[in-house]
Amino acid sequence: MKKSIWMLGLSLVLLITFGINVQAQPKEVTESGTATFYVTAKLLPLGEECLYMSYEAIGVNVGDTGEGLFHNATVRVLGGMTIEKGVYKDERSCGVYNLPNGDKVFFTYRGAGEVKPGGVGIAKGTTTITGGTGKCAGIQGSFESTRYTPSSATAGAGAGLSYTKGNIKFKLP
Repeated sequence: MKKSIWMLGLSLVLLITFGINVQAQPKEVTESGTATFYVTAKLLPLGEECLYMSYEAIGVNVGDTGEGLFHNATVRVLGGMTIEKGVYKDERSCGVYNLPNGDKVFFTYRGAGEVKPGGVGIAKGTTTITGGTGKCAGIQGSFESTRYTPSSATAGAGAGLSYTKGNIKFKLP
């Protein structure tokens, strides 16, 4: 009898301990959306058909469902890449989502793509969420996205337009 009470007590302690741990695990959330950007660039020629481009992009993210943590967040990104014969494999950038509630979410991006005459291009890359402020402190995530740069009235003026489509995947603590 004492042995079965002791086993029942131990089972309850283990159940409560592991049950709380499972319940405390953060749930991954996915938000599908589109971010539209106005981009200004600086170009540095590095030889024939080779240049370095640094850029600043500002934009807004709109969630496909019209809601979510990143819906209506503004975005600012600083980045750059080396473009050789219209191809780049080394794009790197850092950025911040400014959420409607005032919190910030920080990220890095790595990508590759191509650019054609007139600035038209497509790129694919990975965004890694590196942290946040307020309710987003401790946020983690990573997602793939595709960026499109259609021809633009501002092409050739050191500025352009682009949009990125992706599924933002993240966990809050």
